[in-house]
Amino acid sequence: MSLGVKSYKAVWDRIAAVREHAFELVDESQDEEALDRSGRENAPFIVNGLSIGPSDTVLEVGCGVARLGRHVAPSAGHWIGVDVSGEMVAIARERCSALDNVTILEGPGDALPDLEDDSIDKCYCHAVFIHMDKEDWFAYLREVRRVLRPGGLFYFDVWNLAHDLGWLRWQMERALYGSKTDRPLHRNQFSVPEELKLMVARAGFELRHLAETFYLQAVCSVPDPEQRVGTSQREAEDAAMGVLRYTEGDDRFFASVLAKRLAEYGQEPEVQLPPSER
Repeated sequence: MSLGVKSYKAVWDRIAAVREHAFELVDESQDEEALDRSGRENAPFIVNGLSIGPSDTVLEVGCGVARLGRHVAPSAGHWIGVDVSGEMVAIARERCSALDNVTILEGPGDALPDLEDDSIDKCYCHAVFIHMDKEDWFAYLREVRRVLRPGGLFYFDVWNLAHDLGWLRWQMERALYGSKTDRPLHRNQFSVPEELKLMVARAGFELRHLAETFYLQAVCSVPDPEQRVGTSQREAEDAAMGVLRYTEGDDRFFASVLAKRLAEYGQEPEVQLPPSER
């Protein structure tokens, strides 16, 4: 059901006005303990995948309540979180109040006006673009390209319609929102590999790594004409980026969750599910 609002800010402010609703929509966590555990378990994938270290200024686009940022920040020199929702930003600032290397900003939802050109070393954006129209997340791609330094890395992900589980998630979206007037602004949206590759290139990035799981998981970089990357260094980077990739175990878990949700709507999966773990 639509929330009756017509901007990303209004949608997420409405949701985050109740703290527990913010936690649930961000990660399906029911309370602070569950949210903190989820962030603590998932942050190392970002830290290790992007090789984040104490000399890095790191940006999270769509930081929400700092589920990840609270646990990424201790590995960085400076961590900056940006979110469109003032309500989310307030919760994130409270949750990160004990960290002295954190800045959390409220942004307009498609730009990074408070950040200077070439000011960021590493950036990530997890499970955010899936809730945005393509025109808007492409605008963010161009903004991240602007603020990243030459050689800087950017990780982001979107639903992969070309993967069976991505299709299954789209089937659930169709079951949830049958008519156009029912579709909320923050609904899940989908892409395919060739589309993502084109948008990354048009935004001025070099695509360094793409995992075609149920999410399209991309790591791209700002070209640096002065940087010469040897084969061994590129192999090491590819291995590091590979830790971001979802696994077959993740496939089984999400398939089970989605199949149960579809059953609630009286639907059978339109694709073959991965085999259950014995």
